[in-house]
Amino acid sequence: MAQGEKLFKGNCASCHKVDSKMTGPALKGAKAKWEGKGDIYAWVKNSQAYLKTGNEMAVKIWEEFKPVPMTPIALTNEEIDQVFYYIDNYAPPKPVVTVAQDVAANDEGSNNWLWLLVLGLLFAVIVLSLGGVKRSLQSAVHEAEGKGPLPDASGWQRFKAWAWDHKVFMSFVSLFITVWVILKLWDAAWVIGVYGGDEVAHYKPEQPILFNHTLHAGKADKGNLAINCQYCHSSAEKSKHAGIPSVNVCMNCHKAVSTGRTEAGTAEIQKIYKHAGWDATAGKYTGKEEPVRWVKVHNLPDHAFFNHGSHVAIGKIECQTCHGPIDEQMDVAEQWAPLTMGWCIDCHNKTEVKMAGNGYYDEVMARLNNDEKLGHRELQQYLEDGKITVKELGGWECAKCHY
Repeated sequence: MAQGEKLFKGNCASCHKVDSKMTGPALKGAKAKWEGKGDIYAWVKNSQAYLKTGNEMAVKIWEEFKPVPMTPIALTNEEIDQVFYYIDNYAPPKPVVTVAQDVAANDEGSNNWLWLLVLGLLFAVIVLSLGGVKRSLQSAVHEAEGKGPLPDASGWQRFKAWAWDHKVFMSFVSLFITVWVILKLWDAAWVIGVYGGDEVAHYKPEQPILFNHTLHAGKADKGNLAINCQYCHSSAEKSKHAGIPSVNVCMNCHKAVSTGRTEAGTAEIQKIYKHAGWDATAGKYTGKEEPVRWVKVHNLPDHAFFNHGSHVAIGKIECQTCHGPIDEQMDVAEQWAPLTMGWCIDCHNKTEVKMAGNGYYDEVMARLNNDEKLGHRELQQYLEDGKITVKELGGWECAKCHY
């Protein structure tokens, strides 16, 4: 069984599925269908050569799935038997039903504020109750001394009288509250328009198709697919924009992969088919396509210029530097970094330029070393830590990002 599975995946899986059509027919039950109708071993080994014999079964299959011929396969009869044994005993994996756990990072903070509010209300109730008890005792003392009961007064009047008697304490409390409110307003104003980083909840819009970045781009040793980011975002290395992949890029894989690891994943793949106009049952396009209306996640202000190509191709910056651990813990893309000017400036200040083997910077350094006025000695004045950062190559110039 294991050997048959290995042979199937190595020789057949690129064009065939066990239980549904793909480039070629489904293979489950194929051996039984060929019984008494021809030599299935000759057909598997070299379909085009066997087709020339005029075999009726071979011609029927070719007419249905042409014009893509099956390439010759160097398998023995025994190995073909092992493949068909695996196919005939194949059982599709059961979808994993998982309970969604979408606990946002700011939920914990919200719960903390809720508990503080509850405790504050309890404290207020206790204080008011004790105040009422104290006033009742004072009124009883007054009556015992023959002074009569205390005059009726509203809670606000009693509070004003108490605050006036404790002016110094209330002055400090008022000052503390005023400063606290100003600081809170300052912090809130500082992150207006900021949708990432440690201070605010990350912007994580709902997308029309729930593409799981961690599953696709995550490490293979953790059970993920380890697809290079630039397979989908192909213009990241040569353009200002990383680009949004067309649905045809998705179909490069999902013509073959029609089921997900969960029921929800399978449902999302069906959405891809709808947008691509793909009939999975018939194994062909219907021509009825529908554009995917993706929601933009990272949106820089109009006055800021950012070029993916210069950062990826020249700077050799990993995607995770700006987009966060998208290959480890992001089922849905979110804005991980704040992308503020301060954040970019700090990155330019700390990031060392990878100059070794980089043709662009080799030329720059050759010019600096050969120039008496702007030569290496001049550049060395900036090298406090023995490395050349983006800042030291002009990465703090205003016109780099604003022009």
